[in-house]
Amino acid sequence: MSDLPARSGQAIRGHYRLVGALEAIASTLRLQLTLADATGSVLGFVWPEHRPAVELPGIGSAVDVHATVRLHEGRAQLCIASMRPLTVEAVSCATDLMADLHHSGGYLPLRALETGLPDPLRPFLQRVLLDPGIGARLATCRASARHHHADVGGLLRHSLESLDLIAAIVRRTLPGDADSVGIAQLGYFLHDVGKIWTVGADRRPPYHHVIRHETHNLLLLAEHLAWLRDRRPDLHAGLVYVLEYLSLPASARPRPRYFPAEVVVQFDQWSAAGFSRRDLRALIAPVGQSSYRPRASHTRAPSSS
Repeated sequence: MSDLPARSGQAIRGHYRLVGALEAIASTLRLQLTLADATGSVLGFVWPEHRPAVELPGIGSAVDVHATVRLHEGRAQLCIASMRPLTVEAVSCATDLMADLHHSGGYLPLRALETGLPDPLRPFLQRVLLDPGIGARLATCRASARHHHADVGGLLRHSLESLDLIAAIVRRTLPGDADSVGIAQLGYFLHDVGKIWTVGADRRPPYHHVIRHETHNLLLLAEHLAWLRDRRPDLHAGLVYVLEYLSLPASARPRPRYFPAEVVVQFDQWSAAGFSRRDLRALIAPVGQSSYRPRASHTRAPSSS
């Protein structure tokens, strides 16, 4: 997006995520669209003569846009000539279409995850990121309402933490098993995706208390997991095992039969531990003055907080 002002008057073609649409601005009968990618957002306008060439998919969808760049009060805008929805296969890197990802600091680690996964785990992740119901919300969702990573965008940061360490541990323990490395990283990245529907960005969604986020994980991913099952039933089985294992209350979890599940559980706990103040300062504090409080979710069914 940053180079658009310098391209004023030029015809361009680009891939973006559609994040807003407003029909019939004032009396002009034009369509106003907001398009975004990992670097920022831009307003685009569709005049009546170009409306037949513009397919309007759901908000959050990836789109292919032909437009001319114009400057308005020093800011770039797009006069859109045509637009159509993008298929997953037409997108080279889904991370590039995650809205405003550069500002959250998540761009480089997410891109590294996407580009480093073996097939078909990579296109599986691309399908998840391009899903309007998941990818468009993932970058702003909190990881909890009051505990760890409780600010806007906290879920993405929590989900990207330590992926390189997870990969290193699985490689060392299961040498030559690149599939299990990818499953462990994906399992960690997706283990809290259901919090889109239980925690949200700035307030909890309606009925957040009815269904646990671990159940939402599998509901949100069902279509994409079915796609993976059709191509590699073994990878599907491994990833679903990890997600189902994490859905069990901590006290009810048997010894994991698959090492990546154990790794994901441990790193999830370590990520949250930094918010419990179990550091040296807390250790040496006089009795009764330590700020450490045990996490209740370790001893009961995991909550959505």
